[in-house]
Amino acid sequence: MSDSDPESRIDVTFHPQAWVDTAGKSHERGRKQLIPAEGREPVRFTVPRADGTDSSGQVFEDESYEANRLRDHSAAPDWVNAWDGPYFVTMDAE
Repeated sequence: MSDSDPESRIDVTFHPQAWVDTAGKSHERGRKQLIPAEGREPVRFTVPRADGTDSSGQVFEDESYEANRLRDHSAAPDWVNAWDGPYFVTMDAE
């Protein structure tokens, strides 16, 4: 398989978030609460399968440290790379 083969690629979805209150103001039980970012919809982009899997070939778990690092992938839109608010990443592999 080559990187141009659809089976050798993985769809990734970036979910931008925003604080309910200011980032410095805690909410109930000391937890800051998040909501989807206003004016920014989740965006899907595609990465080579090797970039979205661990050494055994397993796709990264949704919202894991490894998945969230894909925010900085060169395939992500520029605004995703520059996002400075909270976010999470889901993996859309079958």
